[in-house]
Amino acid sequence: MKRHRLAVIDIGSNTIRSLIVEALPDHSYRVLDDEREVARLASGLDRQGKISAAAIQRAVKALQRMAEINRARGVGKAAVVATSAIRNAANRLTFVDKVQSESGLHVRVISEQEEARLAFESAAGSFDLADHPCAVADVGGGSTELILALGNHIREVHALRLGSVALTEEWLHSDPVAGKEFKNLRKAVRHEILAKRIPVDPPPRFVIASGGTATAVAQMAMARQGLSGRPVQGFEMTQAELLHLQEALLRRTLAERKRMPGLSPDRADIITAGVTILYELLVHLNVNTLRISNRGIRHALLNRLIARSSLRAGLPVATPQRLAAALSFGRSLHFEEEHGNQVRSVALSLFDQLVEPCRLPPEGRDLLGAAALLHDVGYVIGYRRHHKHSYHLITHAHLDGFTPREREIIALVARYHRRSAPRKKHEAWAKIPRDDREMVRQLSAMLRIADALDRRHSRGVREVRCAVDRRRVRLTLISNRDLAVEIHGAQAKSELFQRVFGRAILFRSARSASRPRTAIPARVSPALRRAAS
Repeated sequence: MKRHRLAVIDIGSNTIRSLIVEALPDHSYRVLDDEREVARLASGLDRQGKISAAAIQRAVKALQRMAEINRARGVGKAAVVATSAIRNAANRLTFVDKVQSESGLHVRVISEQEEARLAFESAAGSFDLADHPCAVADVGGGSTELILALGNHIREVHALRLGSVALTEEWLHSDPVAGKEFKNLRKAVRHEILAKRIPVDPPPRFVIASGGTATAVAQMAMARQGLSGRPVQGFEMTQAELLHLQEALLRRTLAERKRMPGLSPDRADIITAGVTILYELLVHLNVNTLRISNRGIRHALLNRLIARSSLRAGLPVATPQRLAAALSFGRSLHFEEEHGNQVRSVALSLFDQLVEPCRLPPEGRDLLGAAALLHDVGYVIGYRRHHKHSYHLITHAHLDGFTPREREIIALVARYHRRSAPRKKHEAWAKIPRDDREMVRQLSAMLRIADALDRRHSRGVREVRCAVDRRRVRLTLISNRDLAVEIHGAQAKSELFQRVFGRAILFRSARSASRPRTAIPARVSPALRRAAS
């Protein structure tokens, strides 16, 4: 597939968002431009359900600018969709015609069902949903789409007339919000949710929230935790954290909300209603975990555009998963992919053979694999402190499918693949929970061994066989080469392993018959197998 420049524009009830990318031959893409304009179309609806002339003019001017950028960037194909505010407007055809005549953009007004499907596609492409019951809530300015799913399969779709702009204009008029007004707002939200008869059996394990409200909530919560500037994708919150944030908003005036860390001032007036929608959905669904996605319907539209381009070119379509995301990130930094894959294979082989006798946490497998693949990405900055550079690069990376907690663990494991072992004086390691600290020590210990076993970056080890007892771990390294350099390196880096697992580690090599090189056998998890397919 040739490199095509594509654009998607999402005309939402509060914000118009434009994304321009260059589609690459491996089905990934490079972002060229990402822009947003607050048009507040939902606030322009009058009593007859018509969008005001002022609101239409704001939107048309924004779309004219976006169209000009598209042309300047050489965009060959653009998808432009409008959602709740335009869909429900009595003068939507007037709006569509005006946009077409003044900007040249053809606007497609999508239904509630399609909007919900796009929101779900975006979430399913960014998170590993496995076969769990889950829910996706896309909170906009004029409506909220709630999707109940079992893994990647949609069960039900509910379109709720709950939007952060619409609810604010209807119920919240005081500054700060008066207690009676908030009670009425909360009552209205609960009434709409109950009226939809949304089933809670089986209850979702988590809710994935997308849209501007979800992103704003995550940025505020992360600012409170000293994580400002980190990617919000995959950030998790509890019901209690959301409630505390709601209470903090209710105590403040609009001017004070505009100064709250992490909150964009142009969203300060509508954020209280948005948080209330999210909190009441969690309560109704009896879910404690909220996961944030900063990917919206425009990303799903973009994936559809790329998929259609791939099919026209006769190429298979790749599905973004955790391994694919890690590979894409590594390639963006021009990392040594063959070495990363070799270290990953050795590390996962060690993990699979030690998981039961050493009581390793099963969830650590994917985290070790990603850390092993990316442990040397810090080379792009410099060799001397590349392990620390790797940590900082990974913590700020957009690794789809990994939560912020998992990204932090991956980054720490990569950081400790050489030099100092984890210590209490290391702030990043000390602040994570105790169980996570222990996981970092275990995974780092294995990564050090795996990295040393490719000391010459020559992929000499074909297979690793472990024999484990209470006192020792014996590794037999199968190769048709002399592995003296690798064994010397592994012995030098084995101290952390022996401390963590309380066992001595011994190495020996065994010759294999000469044959074409194959990957080290490893039991691959279903998620990684799907990503590699």
